Amino acid sequence: MPSGLLSRIQKISQPGSDALISSQISTDFPGCIVARFVGAVTEANLDTVAQSFDSILSEGIRYLVVDFSTIEDIGPAGMGLMLALRQKLRDRHGDLVLCGMRPCMERMQRILGLEGYFTTAVDAQSALTGLKFAINGIYPLSVQCPACNSLIDIEKPGRGRCQTCEAVITAFPDGTITLG
Repeated sequence: MPSGLLSRIQKISQPGSDALISSQISTDFPGCIVARFVGAVTEANLDTVAQSFDSILSEGIRYLVVDFSTIEDIGPAGMGLMLALRQKLRDRHGDLVLCGMRPCMERMQRILGLEGYFTTAVDAQSALTGLKFAINGIYPLSVQCPACNSLIDIEKPGRGRCQTCEAVITAFPDGTITLG
């Protein structure tokens, strides 16, 4: 006979059983769409999410910003989908930018060995600004590490580590850098 606690746990519905994607063409950056998740990307709804992204990509865009600020969770299969999207956009000479990622999603990226593989941004506006600056030739840039003064090369806006002192460095779309 199951305990009362176990029966209550079994009645709790799993959060994020559905993932909805809304997309909007950037008015100030043609050829770029900002897509926002709501819910969670799980193995159960991966096909639906993939079809949503296929319809977004069918519009012929080259740049896609995926905003994770309202997503509850994404599993390894969802990260695999992001890899496939990145490759499709790279084949079009474009890019995929992930933004608004929660710390648990950033940890998953590290665990899967994908840290630094994706272009990332703090929010959608920073992602769009970063894409504009990258296209206009600000990146890549060579700067001195603010912690140890060694010369480092930064390919794109986002977070990374100094290869000499391993300090965390944030590069902003306008080319400025800070510690942390």
